[in-house]
Amino acid sequence: MDVTAKTLDGKEVFKAQKIYMPQSTSSRGEDKMVYGPFRKVGMFRDTSLQPNQTKVETFEIVIPFVDIEKEGKKVREFPKEINIDVELWYLPAGAKGEVGKDQFLFNKTTKKVTFK
Repeated sequence: MDVTAKTLDGKEVFKAQKIYMPQSTSSRGEDKMVYGPFRKVGMFRDTSLQPNQTKVETFEIVIPFVDIEKEGKKVREFPKEINIDVELWYLPAGAKGEVGKDQFLFNKTTKKVTFK
C-alpha cells in the first residue's frame, strides 16, 4: 500500500509504504526474513490481508507550515487543503515492475482534506 499526501500546488509532503505478506525465516538461528519456498522453514509474522476482514491503518501526517511576517507579527500559515492518495497494489514477484504484468493496482482512493 502506498500513501502520498500533496498540497494543492503538487508539493509532496508525506509518503509511506506498507507491505502485507507472510514473513518467513530459515529457522537456523537467523532472525531475518527469507524469500523462496525452498528456504522457508518457519513463519514468524503474518501481515497479509485476509479475506472478509477489515484492516485499519493509521498514518500520522505532519502538515507543513510557513512562518511569515504579517503586520509586524510572526504568523504561521498552513495549507488550506491537501490531497491524500492511497493505492493498494498486488505484486506477485514482491517488487514493482511492469503494470499489468508484474504489478496490479487493486484499488486507488483520493481524498481532499480541508483545514479550517
